[in-house]
Amino acid sequence: MPKVRTFDPEVLHEHYSQSQPLDLTWLGKSSRHQFRWRCTRNRWHTAGRQIRSGEALAKATKHNTPRDLYVSTSAWLNPVNLPKIKDKKTPSPVMIDHLIVFDIDIPPFSKRNMERARKAAVDLLEWVEEHHDFERVHLVFSGSKGFHLIFRDKDRSLFGIPDPRQREQAVRKARQSLLKEALLAGHPVDKGITADTRRIIRLPGSLHGSTGWFCSIVSEQELRAPFRTWVKNLPRHAKAMKMPWYAKPTRKKRPKKDTETTPEQQEIASELATSLEASTHVPGTKDRSAIFAWLPRTWGTVEETVEVAVEKTRELQVGPVLFWTDQEAVLMMIPRAFPRVQAAKICRKIGLLHTALSMESNDHNWVRFSPRQWEVSGWEDDIEPLGVRVHESDSPTLAPWSSAHLELAQRLDLIVDSGDGDCAGSNDPMIRVVRRN
Repeated sequence: MPKVRTFDPEVLHEHYSQSQPLDLTWLGKSSRHQFRWRCTRNRWHTAGRQIRSGEALAKATKHNTPRDLYVSTSAWLNPVNLPKIKDKKTPSPVMIDHLIVFDIDIPPFSKRNMERARKAAVDLLEWVEEHHDFERVHLVFSGSKGFHLIFRDKDRSLFGIPDPRQREQAVRKARQSLLKEALLAGHPVDKGITADTRRIIRLPGSLHGSTGWFCSIVSEQELRAPFRTWVKNLPRHAKAMKMPWYAKPTRKKRPKKDTETTPEQQEIASELATSLEASTHVPGTKDRSAIFAWLPRTWGTVEETVEVAVEKTRELQVGPVLFWTDQEAVLMMIPRAFPRVQAAKICRKIGLLHTALSMESNDHNWVRFSPRQWEVSGWEDDIEPLGVRVHESDSPTLAPWSSAHLELAQRLDLIVDSGDGDCAGSNDPMIRVVRRN
């Protein structure tokens, strides 16, 4: 979807300086929620104090005009300076509530796709109200490619768990179960929204900085009617993008080196991200490597990619295969200490040509295993474990385990039963901190 040229900082600043404060009463106590916004130059800001009203939010964003405005799906006793979910040293924040949010997006931006998204949202609404006793909060047009269905859980038992960390883990587990149930029922919901207790969603009433349409609350009557009959009633900026009837999906093209770029594009292009990387080399050995790599996104969705990888490794007798995801791609590990030549051959058979070439030319490959922290746009989604897959055809006469990669897998919340098998190398994985574009 092309960017809207008219939505420069002056247009957005004028809009937010002249518009009425947003209605936050639907949140109950908005001071329990965290507010974040992405500014016109793609910088992220988080409210440094509790936001008790729309007026307070307008004051907080006055000097950093939002391009896109978001609110947390969770309510906290104190939403300011929330620690990371994996921060074990800082006391866990106390979760008061967690909205149940289903996100349906069907890109690109067009009336035809919005009608498809509307039908999917109606099917999901009927399924939720038939199978669960949730309180409906809002049905929301996102301002771009779909709808958000927002509910509140009437069952408060999980929020009575005394230990804050255990409480949040229990809520996440319950939401993961709900998400899985919805996906198995065939509903095309975003897999990264519903189960994440640290997720933010677009704030109803705010302007979508790319399309110029407002994130708007819609009635059930509207949602059940064809989109073409009420699209004209949806609020939008005077300079909003025109919603076409049909939009052909486009692939992102890499900019040519000699193409002129705007200052904003240059800033984004030069943005640096910090992350952790681990080596495929088995430390303490001379020429042994584990197999550790991000799988090609061309293999399909996260679920499809895992199944392709399982099928490709089935006849190779490589032992258990471990998987993680950052919600967009799949990270795979085979924690065996293969001779490097053999490891490179296995990578080629699987389809990991870059990893194979790096092993052959550089003796090992560095692989990112943490979320990236971008200088401008903040943190990406955390990496979550998908599980361990064991093939029935695995032979007991495999290469020894890589002690370092077993340790790394355990640190990433996946534990492999190595039994009485031999282990090679030291227990400390080779890890480095890097900054990349």
